[in-house]
Amino acid sequence: KQEARDLLSACDDTVKGKRDRAIMAAALYAGLRVDELASLDLADIKQDGGRYWLQFAGKGEKTRKVKLHDTLYQLIAAWLVASGRVIGQGSGALFLAVNKGDNVGTGALATSAINRIVAEYGQAAGLAELHGENRLGPHDLRRTFARNAYDNGAPLPAIQAALGHSDPATTMRYIGLHDENGGGAVDFVCYGAV
Repeated sequence: KQEARDLLSACDDTVKGKRDRAIMAAALYAGLRVDELASLDLADIKQDGGRYWLQFAGKGEKTRKVKLHDTLYQLIAAWLVASGRVIGQGSGALFLAVNKGDNVGTGALATSAINRIVAEYGQAAGLAELHGENRLGPHDLRRTFARNAYDNGAPLPAIQAALGHSDPATTMRYIGLHDENGGGAVDFVCYGAV
């Protein structure tokens, strides 16, 4: 939890920093894949039942609907204000390029740019090296989302749906359930004294 806070805190309050914080929050609070982050459109943010949701085509072109966590909503809203846009109005890439002068461009960020952004902040927060196999990536944030949800009591089917997995075994690997000695069903069986 502290590492996630450190990662988000590594972003400054420039336009670029607000964008980057929103990108990482979308992985940490909604479990999005890097290609989903890159392809999100402003029109994918929808209001339904008094809440905001992300509704988009995920892997395999399956439509996914993910509730926006309040923190994620606030960070996306701050990025949109900084980029001259508003939630619920218009369309176009959600995450746009920002140049060295902190001016917002018109082009969507590529997955390679998002990978680089996460790695740079991972290094800035002291969590990982900038290069190499242990660098921090969006997929690490996605797995962090899954494990955090599980540790806080979210049922496996809810995590599976949020991640867009068709097989619960995939979700269990993300959470790390196959890596633990405890936590199996056997550990929860109790018939009383025999």
